[in-house]
Amino acid sequence: MEYASSMTRKINVWSVYPGALVGWIMDAFNLSMMFLLVPVLANLFFPAHYGLAIVGTWSIYTTTFVFRPVGGFIFGRLGDRIGRKNTMFITLLGLGLITFATGFLPVYAAIGIIAPVLLFLFRAITGIFAGGEYGNGSSIIMESISGKRRGIWGAAVQSGYPIGYTLAASIFLYLHYVFPGTSFDVTGWRWMFWIGLIPAVIGLVIRLRMPESVLWEESVKKKGTQKRSFNARMAYNVILGALAMTGIAWVYGLTLGFFPTVLSVHAFMKFPYFIYVVITAILVSLAGYMVSGYLSDAIGRRPTMMVFSAMAIVLALPLTYLIMGHYLGFTGALIFASIIAFVTTGVYGVIPSYLAEKFPTELRSTGTGIGFNGGFILGNWSTVFLLLIVTFTSRTFYAWWGVFVIIGEIFILLSAVLSKETRGVDLSNIKI
Repeated sequence: MEYASSMTRKINVWSVYPGALVGWIMDAFNLSMMFLLVPVLANLFFPAHYGLAIVGTWSIYTTTFVFRPVGGFIFGRLGDRIGRKNTMFITLLGLGLITFATGFLPVYAAIGIIAPVLLFLFRAITGIFAGGEYGNGSSIIMESISGKRRGIWGAAVQSGYPIGYTLAASIFLYLHYVFPGTSFDVTGWRWMFWIGLIPAVIGLVIRLRMPESVLWEESVKKKGTQKRSFNARMAYNVILGALAMTGIAWVYGLTLGFFPTVLSVHAFMKFPYFIYVVITAILVSLAGYMVSGYLSDAIGRRPTMMVFSAMAIVLALPLTYLIMGHYLGFTGALIFASIIAFVTTGVYGVIPSYLAEKFPTELRSTGTGIGFNGGFILGNWSTVFLLLIVTFTSRTFYAWWGVFVIIGEIFILLSAVLSKETRGVDLSNIKI
């Protein structure tokens, strides 16, 4: 039984899509700034040894992901009780303000060890608000579409991540021209965070006009807003979601997240050429999202995840070898990085529908939020583990890089194998 008429769904999905999308864009913009600024922040917030400073900066960045599940739980529960729309306004407001405030942080030369401590605290707060975005944004968009089109619409809203990353990379490139040389290290990097307030303000205006999820409103009318606890099956579904997201976060950090550092530091590619490679790879990953979303509607969520994981496992070592070997130079890096981005991160497009279809309406924001963000606890440490191995051993970088990508893909594959197929399920009638 369809929850609402196709016309109601069509009107509703287009009215909520921009509001959900802007949250993804803001989240990705914030995350991508740190990807891009790692070499700069390493010099500014840590002393002495550059290699250890890089590890320290990545550690602060990845440690903040421990706080994303906290935000997923807090704001997920809030979204299930007071509504998706109201909670999404709170999370975006908090995310915008903390991003802006980060631009005012003093550096190590000014206050010593307190500088990285403050950076950690600000990133922790960022993680809490960012963690509250996904569960509610994903739920409101998935609850506004029919089961036949959830995959492609989930991919469309998930495309906010490559859009946000592209926006951050483009601004990063522009600010390097505005603040050439060492002036970027003094002032330019701060503007990255200050500019981050702009998409947040735009998003808040959009969300003020956004309607509430009809499915959530109907659920409240029928069942009220009483608390419902997770049972064993729902807890298992959270674990499956977190398992998939562990793999995705793991490989995302090793590919799109790590490309700026890999290309500029390890592959010795000069600015701005490595940024051109990164932007191209991001746009190709967006195409991967849409392909996986479409496939998941056609053949199912599980088979699509398996196909993408299998492709990535087969291609990981050859492609990392080709990039690090400088084959075909800039053109080769452009091609090989784009292929890696497509096969490793394209599966992201399936995740909104994959997670939303595992939980009933009264717990969807909570379950989705914890499952999605729970994967970041381990997943975003992949780059730190890789850098530690490379820093303290003489092992070949490309080999470890490729092996680490394969490890992440195995997490995704396991989640798909252990899950039940949910394509086309009626979200208003999930009983667990």
